[in-house]
Amino acid sequence: MSGFKNASLNRQMAWGILNHIVLKVLECLDLMRRDCKCSSHKIANNEIKIRDYLFANYLNNDAVMRKIGFDNFRFFPETPENYLDSTPLGRADLQVFSIDDFSNRQRYFIIECKRLDGNLTLNREYIDEGIRRFTGERPKYTSYHKMNCMLGFIVKNIDMDTNIARINQLLRNDYSDIPVKDYLRAGSVPYTYVSVHGDDEKKMIALIHVMSNCASLIS
Repeated sequence: MSGFKNASLNRQMAWGILNHIVLKVLECLDLMRRDCKCSSHKIANNEIKIRDYLFANYLNNDAVMRKIGFDNFRFFPETPENYLDSTPLGRADLQVFSIDDFSNRQRYFIIECKRLDGNLTLNREYIDEGIRRFTGERPKYTSYHKMNCMLGFIVKNIDMDTNIARINQLLRNDYSDIPVKDYLRAGSVPYTYVSVHGDDEKKMIALIHVMSNCASLIS
């Protein structure tokens, strides 16, 4: 993705690539659910355990990547992010590079993983330890393309639209320090929502929120 001189075209191109990544991650999650059902395998109700299982068996599996036509991307887990005085401000769950852009160390997307069960505690964590990491004067995560992804592991069978409304309500009422231009709304890809954050048009960050039902996987 060498890019164009026109910033708007660059953004459209990056948005298309990020949506493509989301579709393939959803495909991997479908495979994970199917394979775990066939083998009666369960995963601990733990964000890191779910993420690591997804990464080790699918996102970092050459055979799977070739099978779904996604072997031109690379995923890296637990990557240090946004150094201040040689110390990283955070660690991203997943960095995603296109092989075409691999020579540029800054040109990647981030996927931040969080569990959700419809209850207040995890909804707050989704905001505090997820959305907030991409926003504000000194975000914990970089955003080269001004867009990234949140991956919600839904660990109980809940109505996703209802829970998205609860997250939006929390953002409105309790998180006035997180600038929101557009609250979470349905995205163009199934099981996704999109929000936009920031006060300055040139610095606004778009987030794709992927909601994947993992309830059948949880031990």
